[in-house]
Amino acid sequence: MKVQLLWIQETMEAASLRAAASMLAKRYSFVVVAALYSFIVFQKKINASTKNVSLHTEDAETMWLPKVFISEIETTEVTEDNRNILLDELLDELFAHQIEPMWSVLRKVTKISKLTLWENVAVYIHWLYDLLLANEEIDNVKVQKNLRYVLEEAEGRHFGSYHNNPLARYSSPPQYIEKQKQEIRVRKTCCLSYQTGAKETYCRTCPVICKPKKGVTAHE
Repeated sequence: MKVQLLWIQETMEAASLRAAASMLAKRYSFVVVAALYSFIVFQKKINASTKNVSLHTEDAETMWLPKVFISEIETTEVTEDNRNILLDELLDELFAHQIEPMWSVLRKVTKISKLTLWENVAVYIHWLYDLLLANEEIDNVKVQKNLRYVLEEAEGRHFGSYHNNPLARYSSPPQYIEKQKQEIRVRKTCCLSYQTGAKETYCRTCPVICKPKKGVTAHE
């Protein structure tokens, strides 16, 4: 893993391996978004096992935007009868068997907090949530039910060795930020993207630049 992180650090001109680890977590969130989009919009559960899903890089640009690659297009039709069972299976494949083990390695190699890594995923899921809710052609009730379950209600065991859902702590509602004149779901941790060459600025949701609520931690 350190070899891959060093490559990401060099490609993205990141100031540290911690920043590279955070960027890897953000990019790997593409896999989660793709799987959830297929499940909710197309009513198809993909095989999201580690052997079937991966990230592929074609052009090593500073932004590093890899593509999600699925080896075998195996899907299961989602129905009202099997929806809950299949969603739990998908969460197991994505999080318990794939992402949590990766987080553990990233934590060991770079000392980055898992709180930052989990929030990186949560931010992308919330983005998908908002995107789908704004689409009038999609059943909003199903969107809300499915994504609320993923973000708040699913048991911790679907995410690894957790008693509680590790995404739930990041489901606070947006708050109005005077500086930016809009409602923003302020992050609790800094994703460190400002330490990369392509960015060099804080995200608009970063607790460093947004007036934080009591208890918000800028750097975990």
